[in-house]
Amino acid sequence: MKAGPVARLARVGHAPLGGDDAIEITFADGAIFHVDIGFEHATDIRVDAGTLLESAYGHLRAEEPQTFDAIARDWTSEDIDLPWLIGANLSNPRRLAMTNPYRVDVGYVFDAGGRSFAVFGEADYIWAADLDDVELASFGLEVGAPL
Repeated sequence: MKAGPVARLARVGHAPLGGDDAIEITFADGAIFHVDIGFEHATDIRVDAGTLLESAYGHLRAEEPQTFDAIARDWTSEDIDLPWLIGANLSNPRRLAMTNPYRVDVGYVFDAGGRSFAVFGEADYIWAADLDDVELASFGLEVGAPL
């Protein structure tokens, strides 16, 4: 939130990239946060500082450098097409719940450039979209209280 405007939003991992791959948000000050599905549930997203490559595989750099080099060599990213988000500051974070087909907390929503940026997980798929995106309507998303 204090990192300034969003500079890039991208899926990261090994090609071909899809909705089940993690997302990285890069900010103007150089800070990077990655969003991935958690370890316990298909709706349990995790948001952590740093790149996913370092978070998931950085320990291999010293332990198994050839393995790390092989993973890093094939690591790629693909921008997510949300041009309105680039240059916007994220503010007013709130929890996001899905109410259809069942009720569960699935992620977060932020104010961003006059829109609501939703990032959440459902069935191992990680969504990053405008909360008003018609593709999200079937989830029955509900914005909770500020964090």
